[in-house]
Amino acid sequence: FLLLLVLVSHYYCNICMKEHFLAVIICNVFICNVCLFSVVAPAQLRVGSKENILVEALNVAQPITVSFTIYDYPGKSVLLWQGFVTLNAENSYGSLKTIEIDPILLRPEEKVEKYVELVTQFGTFHRREQVLKVSFLSGYIFIQTDKPVYNPGDTVRYRAFVSNVGFQAFSGTISVEIQNPDGITVHAEVQSRAHEGIYSDTYALSDMVKEGKWKIVAKFDHRKENTFSTEFEVKKYVLPAFNVTLTPLKHHLDLEDQEFVVKVSARYLYGEPVEGVAYVVFGVELNGNKIRLPTMKQVKDRQNIFFK
Repeated sequence: FLLLLVLVSHYYCNICMKEHFLAVIICNVFICNVCLFSVVAPAQLRVGSKENILVEALNVAQPITVSFTIYDYPGKSVLLWQGFVTLNAENSYGSLKTIEIDPILLRPEEKVEKYVELVTQFGTFHRREQVLKVSFLSGYIFIQTDKPVYNPGDTVRYRAFVSNVGFQAFSGTISVEIQNPDGITVHAEVQSRAHEGIYSDTYALSDMVKEGKWKIVAKFDHRKENTFSTEFEVKKYVLPAFNVTLTPLKHHLDLEDQEFVVKVSARYLYGEPVEGVAYVVFGVELNGNKIRLPTMKQVKDRQNIFFK
């Protein structure tokens, strides 16, 4: 009889800060009298990448040659890959076979789902046929802009971090589009190379640009699984005005003074305090010449802060 096992695993990615689900693993176990044969293969086979197939034989007393053949499905007219392993006592009758299918053989330009058939032959004991869905995932693209909101007329600075499916820097080519809030592509770069996994560029917004949510789309090809995007907002905004006041505790210095204390405060014009970081530089004026002191003070809270 045949026993079917289905496993699902997931992991948390520290780059994009999201949870991803790995491919479902299907384990087909065939039990014949006292012998047991199993084939573990990805339910979704990524072409153009190395994938592993695990085969095992239990309660077997002699070496077995296991052959693998992969065809297109349902046509079964194109041989995509073939190989073999030998199960024996030295490997405890279990082996991991690495395969890689050339995506060109499956005509990835066709916008339809693709399947392949894996045929595993355990000598003369058992033959197993499995239909696997094909994934054309080429890698991952993480897109970043220099800020989330832009004024009309601003320049959008963005970069894309490109990796392969193993999250290693990928110096391949990608296509980049910038779309307005209506989903219309207003700028496109085709077949741009990511040097050492990084592609960067700028886009100048016009003064009469449409406000709303814009999108940067980067992709390896036309397939949805190879398309990635991020959003930024365009709207008119004005940074609030505020005043910064420096008030010395003494209006004059004596020759015996060892310190000069200054109170720094910052408030918006409507009276609320300003939150942020300020840098203050002091200097002296001598005979009409302004001389800057070499040290700089950093302030994180400007409410009743004193410098010495």
